[in-house]
Amino acid sequence: MEEIELSSVQDAIIKNFIRSGELLGELSQLLAFIRTDRMQRFESDVPFALFNSVVDYAPSEGIDPTDEIKTMKTLYHHRGQKLRWLTYSHKPDEAVNRALAIHDLEPSEVLVGMGLDLNGWRLRLPDIPGLEVRLVREAQELEDYRKTILAGFSIPEPMADLYCKVFVDGPNQDSSPIQHYLAYLDGVPVTTLSTFIDGDVAGIYSIATVEAYRSRGLAQTVLAYGLGVAQQQGAKLAVIHATPMGRTVYQRVGFKEELTITFHST
Repeated sequence: MEEIELSSVQDAIIKNFIRSGELLGELSQLLAFIRTDRMQRFESDVPFALFNSVVDYAPSEGIDPTDEIKTMKTLYHHRGQKLRWLTYSHKPDEAVNRALAIHDLEPSEVLVGMGLDLNGWRLRLPDIPGLEVRLVREAQELEDYRKTILAGFSIPEPMADLYCKVFVDGPNQDSSPIQHYLAYLDGVPVTTLSTFIDGDVAGIYSIATVEAYRSRGLAQTVLAYGLGVAQQQGAKLAVIHATPMGRTVYQRVGFKEELTITFHST
């Protein structure tokens, strides 16, 4: 079986990551995605790291990145927001890293970009008695999803409505390529997962388990379920953007580390 080229996997991880943010902006109407010939970035009043950031930048010969980074930092400052700047390990650029440091944009968060070839992928997991995974459709399921994801990610109450407007309510439309899944254990909502299928690439997002139900294999089982659905829908590659804590769970399912995504901020 022909394997997917590494460079293609890395590009797919970044493309799905950026496209998912762009789509969230379109659905929630809270984010502006701005694209030029050498830069892609988000502007928003939403105080989440991705949504006020430069997510892709192509340096140009004869243009000092120090000047461009200063211009962007000033622009966001005038809007009352901090600028975040994303860099990727498979596209290192020392000149950009030096320019970021000059303007006090230091590494603040690292995500691991991971990929899984779905061609022929199979995973046999033991059944968890009482576990049911549902595609969120009904009003009560959506309300359960809200409560579960807020608890799973420990979102503070002042941020809850805004968080749900961007990540939960906007995507919950029949025409949206973002799909929410919710796992119930003995009727109790315990784990969330969302997928974003773009072309033949399935992005996996919003995996969260309520604290009292962690370390039972729920996230791994729900992830495998979501991957199986994506596979049936024609996805050839699954991608995920993992925190260090979630990385081992995804590796057990078959994901491999392909790159790191570094957020630079003041």
